[in-house]
Amino acid sequence: MPKKNTNHAGPVMRFYWNRVRTYPYTITGIALVLPVTILFSQFLPPLILADALRKLSNHQYIPGQPWQSFGHDIIIYIAITLIGGLVLWRLVDLLVWHLEGSVERDIAQKVYGHLMDQSAAFHANRFSGTLVSQTNKILSSYVRIADTTIFGTIPLLLSVLFASIILFSRSHLYVAALIVFSLLYMVTAYFVSRKVREAGAVHADAESNQTGYLADSITNVMAIKSFSHEQAENHTFKKVSEHTHRKLMDVMRAHQKQMAYFSSANSVISAASFIIAIVGAVNYRADIATMFLILNYTATIISQLFSFGNNHLRNYNRAVGDASAMVETLNTPAEVLDPAVPETAHMTRGAIEFKNVTFTHKQADNSIFHKLNLRVKPGEKVGLIGHSGSGKTSLTRILLRFSDIDSGAITIDGQNIAHVSQADLRSVISYVPQEPLLFHRSIRENIGYGRPGATEQEIEIIARQAHAAEFVAALPEGYETLVGERGVKLSGGQRQRVAIARAMIKNAPILVLDEATSALDSESEALIQDALWTLMEGRTAIVIAHRLSTIQNMDRIIVMEDGHIVEQGSHKDLIRNSGVYADLWNRQSGGFIDD
Repeated sequence: MPKKNTNHAGPVMRFYWNRVRTYPYTITGIALVLPVTILFSQFLPPLILADALRKLSNHQYIPGQPWQSFGHDIIIYIAITLIGGLVLWRLVDLLVWHLEGSVERDIAQKVYGHLMDQSAAFHANRFSGTLVSQTNKILSSYVRIADTTIFGTIPLLLSVLFASIILFSRSHLYVAALIVFSLLYMVTAYFVSRKVREAGAVHADAESNQTGYLADSITNVMAIKSFSHEQAENHTFKKVSEHTHRKLMDVMRAHQKQMAYFSSANSVISAASFIIAIVGAVNYRADIATMFLILNYTATIISQLFSFGNNHLRNYNRAVGDASAMVETLNTPAEVLDPAVPETAHMTRGAIEFKNVTFTHKQADNSIFHKLNLRVKPGEKVGLIGHSGSGKTSLTRILLRFSDIDSGAITIDGQNIAHVSQADLRSVISYVPQEPLLFHRSIRENIGYGRPGATEQEIEIIARQAHAAEFVAALPEGYETLVGERGVKLSGGQRQRVAIARAMIKNAPILVLDEATSALDSESEALIQDALWTLMEGRTAIVIAHRLSTIQNMDRIIVMEDGHIVEQGSHKDLIRNSGVYADLWNRQSGGFIDD
């Protein structure tokens, strides 16, 4: 397996900066207030204390009169500490909350929009739990990076700057050594932490996979229980979690090596500052105030340098590792795109035509259709049958542009569906898949999802037409009943009737049913058939079915094999021709095609 690229710092930081820079006024506010805050809270108080020490060492005070001698210093000291701690830091905190909250919201919206724009194939090949985990991580990683930068890295740089300015006239040697040591420390620390960054990215990926596996198991917990696979799944999850743990230990070992360097460097800087202070006092007659400032400022900067190496870089490394997977996804364009300038859709009649359509499954690299041609007249009811893998569902997927074709064209009312937006295309098609797609919301919300703004009365009328009203009336909370994740609180037939009601209320000119009645028992199916025929009246309908009785009254039945149309005609005509359809009809078991 090729080694995965773990150098994601650049893309992650660019992504975050592109979000942050949309708030220039807030950034400017932080840039103006933060330096003043650092100056007032960390550098002016020691400067006042140093001045008091100078007076004491030079006996520039009135014995027995502390207030007359140092009252001015005391008042300034209290004022500066109050302004720095009580006012300025609170203002910085307020600005940071505003910036981080706004950017976090923008990132969440961007991620959500990008994931919604991805193709069906994209989501089919990924754990939904992994995507949720990556979304949460990219949000928390931004906050971690922003906090570390604003409250850690920038104050460190400002501390070196202010210490250099204040002490430049007192000790050139100290200032030169401080700048050289600090820059070397930070630059070297960045490169030393490379192993931690790489290990952190691998660990974040393993952690996301573990979350995805957990979510997949919880979603399918009833399948696990019904097959008595709890022990096997526990064993598999143990291996997954052990792998994540091993990667975490790799991060720990890299971090320990990094810390050995930082501790050594901090000791060197501390010793050097102490030596410089002593040499300055002995050889250059530096006063006690200067020695105090050198030692005080050095202690402050060493503490910040240590935090930079121990915490800040660790936060950066972890944040970059956590965010890299989603940033990579965000930088990957969607497989199915809207045209740059979409045409205005004028699809009202429902005439469908496939013109020399070639379509290949990208993942399997096998051709489904090769120069397929098919015409469906407005209002025509067409049934599609064929063994599994014959191309029935693929035909509906490319009609809905869940996947794009390789060549040829698909038109509705003469308009190429690739020339309009996906939203406009799907607005004219009501689609009911084999597996009902329900939200963990109320029954009313799930039905009304087909037409936002539908009234309660309209929803209940449609529910009666779809024969869903009967079971809804028996529920304690009626239409306000929450259906559970993916509708698990309802039976298969009940879920399908809600899905059919949702398609009915949409009232689109084209109806696509992909095994829409397969989950219904015979009694439910009989009830639904009347509703579906009422729904199909005056509309173009494409119905996929294994149960041949479902489609025998269609205007036309199309038989598919290996992506080709091998027969088409009415039920009577196909039976009379004694071809593939007649053979399927004669061999069907319980009304279903025998695969």
